[in-house]
Amino acid sequence: MSRNPHFVQIGLDFGTAYSKCICRDVMIDKAWVHIPSTPKDKELPFLIPSIVYFKDGRLFADLESKSHYPEHGLYHLKQALEKIALGRLDDPSLKPYKRAIGCSDNNRLIALVEASVTFFLAWIINDVRKHVTKRLKHFGEHPDDYLAINLAVPVADAQRPEVNNLYNRVLCQAWLLSENLNGKQSIDLMEIDNSRRKTGHLMIESCYIYPEVSANVQGFVRSRASRQGMYLFSDTGAGTVDQSLFIFQRSENGEQLAYLHGSVLPIGSSFIEHYAADEITNGDYDWQCLEQLRREKEIGAVSPHIERARKKLHKELDRGTTATIAMARKKLFNRDQIRDISVIFGGGGHCDNPYKRGALSPFSGCLFSPDVIPDVIGIPDPVDLELEAANKRWLPRLSVAYGLSFVKSELARFIYPVDIQDPSPQEIWRPFSKTVDAASKELC
Repeated sequence: MSRNPHFVQIGLDFGTAYSKCICRDVMIDKAWVHIPSTPKDKELPFLIPSIVYFKDGRLFADLESKSHYPEHGLYHLKQALEKIALGRLDDPSLKPYKRAIGCSDNNRLIALVEASVTFFLAWIINDVRKHVTKRLKHFGEHPDDYLAINLAVPVADAQRPEVNNLYNRVLCQAWLLSENLNGKQSIDLMEIDNSRRKTGHLMIESCYIYPEVSANVQGFVRSRASRQGMYLFSDTGAGTVDQSLFIFQRSENGEQLAYLHGSVLPIGSSFIEHYAADEITNGDYDWQCLEQLRREKEIGAVSPHIERARKKLHKELDRGTTATIAMARKKLFNRDQIRDISVIFGGGGHCDNPYKRGALSPFSGCLFSPDVIPDVIGIPDPVDLELEAANKRWLPRLSVAYGLSFVKSELARFIYPVDIQDPSPQEIWRPFSKTVDAASKELC
């Protein structure tokens, strides 16, 4: 083989509603957006609905439906995986999976969730493999051609071994399964279960899990415009608002993100329709009801049910953000450092009402004095991403996938909140107060 080997790094943003993917040719340091073979959205063709179907004992890839809550659909895969990792098997997000198995067997429920996520990720990876081979002629024929993948996990989840380990295991199983899918759009549940049992807990060097916030701000920390300091990142997805408060530092060893606290708040943008549906039907809603309300939300329809849902989410986000900041502040030796915080917003579900307003609301609350007005920081556009000018509007949805497209050795180092101890009372800095001596009798 006369040519030099290729090294392609895949950055896969596994989202609650949609997944996105960016690939990087490491040798020339150029990245491109992966467009799936069967794009669902003409305006945003890179979006991959995070849905599979389960019918007659088979899992099917999402090929035709434009509904977010389709019949026979297993949706919000990411949420479902997190819940089974944490043992929260009564969580409402698992309802469609329980309906699919038709019984209350928790072992079957867990197996279905893991199999569904494994198949979904494998299906995406298989499609990426095909596109890489088409783009880079004869990829895979050189003995040193290398393909690797990074996947993101919210900070609050990534520091929990039970969640991190499950993500790792599922990603590795999907990686191996993707090599043998050969473009298949469906698979028998027994076949995928057998495949997963054979691979077991095998860990693969080319598969890596990385904190989602670190991926999201990778473009920011690598830019010349970035400055060291304290940041609150609030990332709104369909299922959750993932918040992290971190300190960004530079040194001769590179960039580092020290996380003081991370929260996964179950109040993502899909809760707008869920809360509205709950009010309308008193909790007895189906997928058709959710889909109708989602469409009303997307077109900006004025509905009293949706408006009350937004107000409810605003209050919940205010409380959640206050807790995120308060918990992070406890780790500071100088509590006044919190006054110099900046805010970064991200995520495909982000909007002004309720997510921007709700996250900024605590800054006018009891934690801050009235003169504290945080800077809202934007993430600069990447210069190494192949993207036509007309498609720049895609960028807010691609920041996580872009951050994940860097080789893992080049990603910013990070410290989890669990690895940063609260200072002792004696270590907390307190400003010295000036004391005035009492007048002596001689001077009276």
